[in-house]
Amino acid sequence: MGSSASKARQAAGSAARKYPARSPATNVQPGPPPPVAPGNRPGPTVHPKTQASSHRDEAINLDASDPDFARSLRTLGAVQPNEIESQSSRYSAVLHSKSSSRNPLSTSGPPIMPTPSNNPALQILAARQKWQDLADYEAGEYGRRGFKGRELLDAGTLRRVLTLRDRRGIADEKIEEMLELKRGTVKKLGPKGLVGISELNVE
Repeated sequence: MGSSASKARQAAGSAARKYPARSPATNVQPGPPPPVAPGNRPGPTVHPKTQASSHRDEAINLDASDPDFARSLRTLGAVQPNEIESQSSRYSAVLHSKSSSRNPLSTSGPPIMPTPSNNPALQILAARQKWQDLADYEAGEYGRRGFKGRELLDAGTLRRVLTLRDRRGIADEKIEEMLELKRGTVKKLGPKGLVGISELNVE
């Protein structure tokens, strides 16, 4: 008597164990890999020796489609150049190389990089900002009471000044009053004939 579970256990214990007659399928050699479609060719796993070429070939195309290379480029991100170390600010490098050619370990001589106060690129930017600030000030103050007049002229105003002065013979002070220019602005153009209006004949 007893439960049916214990009877099944007794039957299993008395039965002889049977072992497989042949080895399992895990030792079977794998077959050849399936062919790759022509459009889905993977990139090279071993990079070939680099060769200079003036045209784009298959190796360049495969290298460009390498996913690991593309991922590393994405992690690098965009390049952030340093403005102070630009090529235009390296004008004193030639002087430094001449003095260091005699003694490569010498540290005397002009610095390789100019200081910000001597950097021509930064000086140009500072001058441009100065003129932009003056133009913004004149645009904001133009027409207000107490404004002493404009000093910066656009092409249209310059043409009017030259027409009034050279062709109509109006005095400089009168032109400055009419066009709300700062006193002495017309005189900065020089004598009559130095600056003039050129006529273009378009046919």
